[in-house]
Amino acid sequence: MSQYLEPFLRRVQSENLNVIYAQVRTGGVVTEDYQAFPKKTRLNMMSVSKSVVSAGTGIALHEGLISLDESVCKAFEAYLPAVLSPQLEQLRVIHLLTMTSGLASALFFTDDPERYRVQDWISYFFHADFSDTPGTKFLYSNFNTYILNALIETRAGENMLEYLRHRLFEPLGIGNPDWTLCPKGHCYAANGLYLTIDEFGNFGQMLLEGGRYQGRQLVSAEYMAAATRKQVETQNRYPEGTPQSYGYGYQFWMTEIPDTFLCSGNYGQYCLVMPKRDTVICVMSLEGRNHKRIRDLLIETAKEWDPE
Repeated sequence: MSQYLEPFLRRVQSENLNVIYAQVRTGGVVTEDYQAFPKKTRLNMMSVSKSVVSAGTGIALHEGLISLDESVCKAFEAYLPAVLSPQLEQLRVIHLLTMTSGLASALFFTDDPERYRVQDWISYFFHADFSDTPGTKFLYSNFNTYILNALIETRAGENMLEYLRHRLFEPLGIGNPDWTLCPKGHCYAANGLYLTIDEFGNFGQMLLEGGRYQGRQLVSAEYMAAATRKQVETQNRYPEGTPQSYGYGYQFWMTEIPDTFLCSGNYGQYCLVMPKRDTVICVMSLEGRNHKRIRDLLIETAKEWDPE
């Protein structure tokens, strides 16, 4: 431990926050590594999984399986209500990516009771209330990612884990990947991907390099550039100056540090990508009380840190 992790972990531990792993990569090399467990075991990456689905979306776009401006309803005609609202009719793939689908509410999240009762999540989504014109308001919902994932799986003829096995996971050194499935066999998508800290860091390194890893372009640079910059304002949901108020890309959060972006997951899973510093910082936690404080300390320490 040295430049970054020592002050970060000192702050984390002073507040009794439960960080399990942390890793810093600069110039493509692991420069700092921390682990509280004796082995680097896989943990549920929670909503970091959304960023992986985004990478899969970039691959699917490049392969011509989907397009950003295509109608989502036309791809799921068997699931539609008898009468479509004007808002639902206007739903496009781009709106799922940017969390601007027009949903009136976020529906259920991973630990909500409906998660264990609802059998058909696709039908549940299309029969929900769409109150806003797609593209006009940000509302964070697992279902946007899940439906995007289901669309790609339908076109690919296999679930996202299998679709990405040789296209993304194995090239990143993620062997035998694990991803939770919904009751109908689709990857949960918004959550449920399990990674080790090293695998997480490899993914972050690919993001830093604009979709490239160890000399191989896995996701198009053009897509990654768009995915990791602000595509939509989030201040309609989060007050100015709060961590989530700096905007959202394609399943990536912007941060208060200029020209950086963040993969973020519940209970303290974070990957801060800092292209101008050629640095990736990954944190994996099991913090049930105040995981957002880990995020605050991650950013606070990064602001102070000078890798030179």
